[in-house]
Amino acid sequence: AIRNPQSLDVLLNKSGKETFAKLALSWQITAKSGTAFTPKPKTEYFDAAKIGLKITLRHWQPGDRFQPIGTNSPRKLQNLFTNLKVPQAERHQRIVATTGQGEIFWIEGLRISERFKLDNSTRFRLKWQWRGASQSAVADCE
Repeated sequence: AIRNPQSLDVLLNKSGKETFAKLALSWQITAKSGTAFTPKPKTEYFDAAKIGLKITLRHWQPGDRFQPIGTNSPRKLQNLFTNLKVPQAERHQRIVATTGQGEIFWIEGLRISERFKLDNSTRFRLKWQWRGASQSAVADCE
Protein backbone atom coordinates (compact mmCIF):
# COMPACT_ATOMS: atom_id res chain seq x y z
CA ALA A 1 0.00 0.00 0.00
CA ILE A 2 1.22 3.50 -0.83
CA ARG A 3 1.15 5.77 2.25
CA ASN A 4 0.01 9.36 1.94
CA PRO A 5 -1.83 11.27 4.69
CA GLN A 6 -4.45 12.36 2.12
CA SER A 7 -5.08 8.98 0.50
CA LEU A 8 -4.07 5.34 0.52
CA ASP A 9 -3.89 3.09 -2.54
CA VAL A 10 -4.70 -0.53 -1.70
CA LEU A 11 -4.51 -3.73 -3.72
CA LEU A 12 -7.40 -6.01 -2.82
CA ASN A 13 -5.78 -9.40 -2.38
CA LYS A 14 -8.05 -12.32 -1.53
CA SER A 15 -8.16 -10.94 2.02
CA GLY A 16 -6.43 -8.18 3.89
CA LYS A 17 -6.43 -5.42 6.47
CA GLU A 18 -5.51 -1.78 6.38
CA THR A 19 -5.78 1.28 8.60
CA PHE A 20 -6.42 4.75 7.23
CA ALA A 21 -7.24 7.92 9.17
CA LYS A 22 -8.39 6.20 12.38
CA LEU A 23 -10.43 3.60 10.51
CA ALA A 24 -9.48 -0.09 10.52
CA LEU A 25 -10.68 -1.93 7.42
CA SER A 26 -10.66 -5.58 6.49
CA TRP A 27 -11.85 -7.34 3.37
CA GLN A 28 -12.29 -10.77 1.92
CA ILE A 29 -13.02 -11.77 -1.67
CA THR A 30 -14.89 -15.04 -2.08
CA ALA A 31 -16.29 -16.97 -5.03
CA LYS A 32 -19.97 -16.65 -4.24
CA SER A 33 -22.72 -15.79 -6.68
CA GLY A 34 -26.08 -14.14 -6.18
CA THR A 35 -27.33 -11.41 -3.93
CA ALA A 36 -28.18 -13.17 -0.65
CA PHE A 37 -26.32 -12.18 2.52
CA THR A 38 -27.01 -11.71 6.21
CA PRO A 39 -26.75 -8.02 7.20
CA LYS A 40 -24.21 -7.27 9.93
CA PRO A 41 -23.20 -3.97 11.52
CA LYS A 42 -20.26 -2.22 9.83
CA THR A 43 -20.18 -4.82 7.06
CA GLU A 44 -21.05 -4.34 3.39
CA TYR A 45 -20.96 -6.64 0.39
CA PHE A 46 -20.01 -5.59 -3.15
CA ASP A 47 -19.55 -7.22 -6.54
CA ALA A 48 -15.76 -7.68 -6.49
CA ALA A 49 -15.42 -7.77 -10.29
CA LYS A 50 -17.10 -4.37 -10.65
CA ILE A 51 -14.74 -2.80 -8.09
CA GLY A 52 -11.52 -4.32 -9.39
CA LEU A 53 -8.27 -5.07 -7.59
CA LYS A 54 -7.02 -1.53 -6.91
CA ILE A 55 -8.88 0.92 -4.70
CA THR A 56 -8.10 4.23 -3.03
CA LEU A 57 -9.14 5.30 0.45
CA ARG A 58 -9.42 9.05 0.93
CA HIS A 59 -11.58 11.83 2.33
CA TRP A 60 -14.42 13.66 0.60
CA GLN A 61 -13.37 16.22 -1.97
CA PRO A 62 -15.43 19.05 -3.48
CA GLY A 63 -17.12 17.86 -6.65
CA ASP A 64 -17.32 14.19 -5.59
CA ARG A 65 -20.36 12.40 -6.97
CA PHE A 66 -21.97 9.22 -5.66
CA GLN A 67 -24.93 7.05 -6.69
CA PRO A 68 -26.56 5.71 -3.50
CA ILE A 69 -28.12 2.25 -3.73
CA GLY A 70 -31.72 2.45 -4.87
CA THR A 71 -31.22 5.60 -6.94
CA ASN A 72 -30.90 5.87 -10.71
CA SER A 73 -28.36 8.68 -11.02
CA PRO A 74 -25.28 10.04 -9.25
CA ARG A 75 -25.63 12.95 -6.82
CA LYS A 76 -23.16 15.47 -5.50
CA LEU A 77 -21.80 14.14 -2.22
CA GLN A 78 -22.12 17.67 -0.81
CA ASN A 79 -25.91 17.54 -1.39
CA LEU A 80 -26.16 14.03 0.01
CA PHE A 81 -24.39 15.12 3.22
CA THR A 82 -26.70 18.13 3.49
CA ASN A 83 -29.86 16.07 2.92
CA LEU A 84 -28.75 13.45 5.47
CA LYS A 85 -27.87 16.21 7.96
CA VAL A 86 -24.25 15.07 8.32
CA PRO A 87 -22.60 17.81 10.43
CA GLN A 88 -20.23 20.00 8.41
CA ALA A 89 -17.27 19.22 10.70
CA GLU A 90 -17.81 15.50 10.16
CA ARG A 91 -18.00 15.55 6.35
CA HIS A 92 -14.27 15.79 5.76
CA GLN A 93 -13.61 13.11 8.40
CA ARG A 94 -15.67 10.44 6.62
CA ILE A 95 -13.66 7.95 4.59
CA VAL A 96 -14.50 7.41 0.93
CA ALA A 97 -13.41 4.30 -1.03
CA THR A 98 -13.01 4.59 -4.80
CA THR A 99 -12.26 2.14 -7.58
CA GLY A 100 -9.06 2.36 -9.60
CA GLN A 101 -11.03 4.58 -11.99
CA GLY A 102 -11.89 6.98 -9.17
CA GLU A 103 -15.56 6.02 -8.83
CA ILE A 104 -16.88 6.06 -5.24
CA PHE A 105 -18.27 2.70 -4.12
CA TRP A 106 -18.42 3.27 -0.34
CA ILE A 107 -18.72 6.19 2.06
CA GLU A 108 -18.21 5.57 5.76
CA GLY A 109 -21.58 5.58 7.51
CA LEU A 110 -23.72 5.92 4.35
CA ARG A 111 -25.36 3.53 1.90
CA ILE A 112 -23.28 1.72 -0.70
CA SER A 113 -23.19 2.62 -4.38
CA GLU A 114 -25.89 1.29 -6.70
CA ARG A 115 -23.27 0.54 -9.36
CA PHE A 116 -21.29 -1.91 -7.21
CA LYS A 117 -24.03 -3.81 -5.40
CA LEU A 118 -24.44 -7.58 -5.62
CA ASP A 119 -26.64 -8.66 -8.53
CA ASN A 120 -27.55 -11.83 -10.42
CA SER A 121 -24.31 -11.64 -12.46
CA THR A 122 -22.11 -11.49 -9.33
CA ARG A 123 -19.59 -14.36 -9.22
CA PHE A 124 -17.11 -12.97 -6.69
CA ARG A 125 -18.09 -10.86 -3.71
CA LEU A 126 -16.12 -8.41 -1.65
CA LYS A 127 -16.92 -8.50 2.06
CA TRP A 128 -15.95 -5.08 3.47
CA GLN A 129 -15.75 -4.40 7.22
CA TRP A 130 -14.64 -1.41 9.26
CA ARG A 131 -14.11 -0.28 12.85
CA GLY A 132 -12.75 2.81 14.53
CA ALA A 133 -8.98 2.29 14.64
CA SER A 134 -7.51 1.31 17.99
CA GLN A 135 -4.89 -1.20 19.05
CA SER A 136 -7.35 -4.08 18.76
CA ALA A 137 -9.63 -2.72 16.02
CA VAL A 138 -7.87 -4.40 13.10
CA ALA A 139 -8.09 -7.76 14.88
CA ASP A 140 -11.79 -7.10 15.61
CA CYS A 141 -12.50 -6.73 11.87
CA GLU A 142 -12.26 -10.46 11.26
